[in-house]
Amino acid sequence: MKITRDVIIDLLPLYLADEVSEDTRTLVEQFLANDPALAKLVEQSNIQQWDDVPVPLNKENEMKSFEKTKQLLVQQRVLMGFAIFSTLMIVAVRGGEAGIRWLWHDLPQVGWLLMFVSVVFWAAYFNITAALKK
Repeated sequence: MKITRDVIIDLLPLYLADEVSEDTRTLVEQFLANDPALAKLVEQSNIQQWDDVPVPLNKENEMKSFEKTKQLLVQQRVLMGFAIFSTLMIVAVRGGEAGIRWLWHDLPQVGWLLMFVSVVFWAAYFNITAALKK
């Protein structure tokens, strides 16, 4: 049976990953010796970049990921609490003899400060939420 170029091309990923038997390795190398164009393509290909292939996690890495996720979830809850509280403080009102007034009516700078703080807490909350989705 004649080995065609298509058969060798089908075997190349396994060959380059070093996952073939010695007989298959010899077959591919003999074919590449007789086909310099394909041999040059194999040399120039980026298929040999196997360092980018993700390695399965071991128990230690799994625990680190788990602990980091737990920490981010706690931070997310705390930030959401502060964001909601600061947002509600912006719209807080008080009643009295003068009627219902904004809590910060007499000190508008505090209202602007609370608005800024609220935006910062919400931004941090959404940043952590995005990190958890990765």
